[in-house]
Amino acid sequence: MLSEVQLESSHGDVGIQLQEEQQHLLKSSSETAMHRGVNTTRAATMKRPRRHVVKRTIDSLPLTEGGAGDDTEMLLGFSVKQRKGGHDPYRAPKVALAIFLLVCSIGGYQGFNEYGSNGAVLSSSLSSSDTKSDSSAEAFDLEHRETLLNVPPSESDISGQERNIEDTPVVLFNENIEVPWQLSGLVNVFEEPYDPEKNKLYLWTIPRCGSTSIRRIASHCLGLTMASEAGKGDARGDSLQVVEGDRMKYVNVDMSNPAGIERAKELGVGGWNEVDLVSSSYLYDGAGIFDPDHKGYMIAMFRHPIERAVSLFYNLRSNKAYAEQMVTLSTVEQYSRSSLVENNWMTRFLSNSLSGELTPEHEAIAKEVLRTKCIIGLLQEKAESMRRLEMLFDLKAEKSQRRYDCQEKLWYWDWPGKNRHEPVSEGSEAWNRLYEQNSFDIRLYEYARELFKAQGKLFQTGITEE
Repeated sequence: MLSEVQLESSHGDVGIQLQEEQQHLLKSSSETAMHRGVNTTRAATMKRPRRHVVKRTIDSLPLTEGGAGDDTEMLLGFSVKQRKGGHDPYRAPKVALAIFLLVCSIGGYQGFNEYGSNGAVLSSSLSSSDTKSDSSAEAFDLEHRETLLNVPPSESDISGQERNIEDTPVVLFNENIEVPWQLSGLVNVFEEPYDPEKNKLYLWTIPRCGSTSIRRIASHCLGLTMASEAGKGDARGDSLQVVEGDRMKYVNVDMSNPAGIERAKELGVGGWNEVDLVSSSYLYDGAGIFDPDHKGYMIAMFRHPIERAVSLFYNLRSNKAYAEQMVTLSTVEQYSRSSLVENNWMTRFLSNSLSGELTPEHEAIAKEVLRTKCIIGLLQEKAESMRRLEMLFDLKAEKSQRRYDCQEKLWYWDWPGKNRHEPVSEGSEAWNRLYEQNSFDIRLYEYARELFKAQGKLFQTGITEE
């Protein structure tokens, strides 16, 4: 047997050897941990990997292990004790979650500060707006609608001040609409006064709006020489001539179609001093006969589009040229369903888009053309419209009692082409269908009515005065 001294010495050697091995393992673990970026204190406590362990997938790992007496909770095969001393499989998700929460908290803090600063401005704005009138609040709401199409529905702008429709360009998608270059030969009615020595009156003819009456008055009553469809039968020759007949004077050109208008342009109708009034439905073609030295002064008569459509229906029924097509169309409702019904006639001719689908851009162009280039007359306002036209016609027409009697007869009680008929009731099937076919024109007509009011200032003292 070994003595107690020898046993103690043996135990001491073993302890020293174990201590040296432990230090060696600790040093190796530290170097490995430093190489992998893992904390050395945790590496010191890691156990050696076990050998001959059966590898299992996550799905095959039990939630709990051990016997009945072992209630150690297992999570994906790792006990609580193992997770305390070993590798934590949830360390990466925890770190990611912590970083996510940190970023959210920083962003939320900044957002809260911005909200607070904006809230202060908003509160200040709301406090000041409470003192404004109801009309200003309504104008603020309408600002967003006018971003698409600037059609002033009231006479007050956002600041509550008086707004002038004639000075407010039509806006589409935050950009001012420009008048097409083809109309550069027409005067800007609010910027250039009418000069009878340089300008020629240009009547844009809209069917069933009183244009025929204006032409009759100009020729029969006032003795003005016209370039219109009246010269259709005499549109020949290589030079311009004035033809007299049926109590009127007209030029040997046909302004009722693009080909005839092109001929009139080549012959120089726009600059010929013998011509007093040019009339055509083809706005863009007709405007092409003028030049910077001889600009056209555009005038037009307007009527509610549905009333105009109904009047056109009854006019077509009495027109022999359309007898075969109208034989099956005995009511306005039937006409509104047929291929003969017009589709936004004014918007199409004003935007030079006679076919295809209309868009807000076409409507915007049509309104800008009216705002800048056209003197508005309303059939609903016959007396005032005729008064304004007289101021233009008087600059060239003779003044006599015969003239005024003739004018009153044609304008008020002997209106050419007049047909009496029952109006279509609003809300009826015919009305609704005609509304669908003329929705752009109806908005355009309402805009023209506002322009009619604004243009009154041009005729207060004289159309030629600046």
